[in-house]
Amino acid sequence: MTKYIIRRLLQAIPIFVGITILSYLLMAAAPGGPVEILAFNNRLKPREREELKHILGINDPLPVQYLRWLAGDDWMRWDSDGDGTADGSVLIDFRGPVLNDKGKPTTDPETGEALTSPLPPGDRYGILRGDFGVSFYYKRPAQDVLFERLPATLELSIASFVVGATLGIAVGILAAIYHRRAFDNISRVGAVIINSIPNFGLGLLLILIFGSALQILPLGNRCKTTLDPSCPPLPQRLDYLILPTIVLAAGGVAGYSRFMRASMLDVVSQDYIRTARSKGLQERRVWLRHGMRNAFIPIATFLGPTITALLSGAAITETVFSWPGVGRQVVNSVVQRDFPVVMIVVIYAAIANILGYLLSDIMYALIDPRIRYV
Repeated sequence: MTKYIIRRLLQAIPIFVGITILSYLLMAAAPGGPVEILAFNNRLKPREREELKHILGINDPLPVQYLRWLAGDDWMRWDSDGDGTADGSVLIDFRGPVLNDKGKPTTDPETGEALTSPLPPGDRYGILRGDFGVSFYYKRPAQDVLFERLPATLELSIASFVVGATLGIAVGILAAIYHRRAFDNISRVGAVIINSIPNFGLGLLLILIFGSALQILPLGNRCKTTLDPSCPPLPQRLDYLILPTIVLAAGGVAGYSRFMRASMLDVVSQDYIRTARSKGLQERRVWLRHGMRNAFIPIATFLGPTITALLSGAAITETVFSWPGVGRQVVNSVVQRDFPVVMIVVIYAAIANILGYLLSDIMYALIDPRIRYV
């Protein structure tokens, strides 16, 4: 098992590199850009726009920008011989404008050309060393913007996952036990209805009923984070957690119940189940001990990615209920063209999915002792 995990982690390296390339290309191809957002003032002069592009490093070729984002630029050295490139490297022109006391570029009085001087190494460390840059909008490290929203997302995600998985698996087992009876038919119809209602529609319906009409639950606008001193303890915030948890858990109940029902019905038709019954074992023991454990194997296929996806948040649900989580922050960052914040969520979500599928494979071996990895 250990060798298998190490091999899978090594195989994940080129996958991760490919994800970073595609993600950066999508970001670069997006309409608009940071300069258009930051320089929304129409009185900004063209020279000032160019200076802003130079500061953000978007005038460089796209491969150079990607390399700086991936590995940083602190390893870049001085141009000591004055040839316009760093010694031993030709990746980027390391000469920058000479600024006067007012911070403006100066020119040669004889030729009129802009004066340049060697540039020192930068102060960016790249995502491989945990530096995702500074948020364009909040003027703070992108990681701080993400991590301050993470507790609220974990609070909502864990609650919805526990409720959805527990109820969904239980309903699926009962639907298989009472196959073609009233409970099975009701659960199947209910799953179809729940899957037909989008999250934002169900969320707005619950707000209208329980928040506006009955006024027994808050409409939203929970306090910012669990680390906020003004935020009350968790027991006092449960009222805000009920409605969004119902919305997110509803899809889980419908999905898990259908998968678990189908898997259980497939397992109980196997020969070893008939053998167990012929030996006189109790029906409850046949279903729960012999049937349920093997029926969990298909469930493990998407259970692992679901667990790791708890970090990525639920953008639509968090937006509907004004939940201060990661998903809502990503939506705002996309609108604001705050690329550092968007990219850190994309990268962390990619890593979580890679680890999630590895977790599924490990769960296979834990559920079924017959599975061995070499």
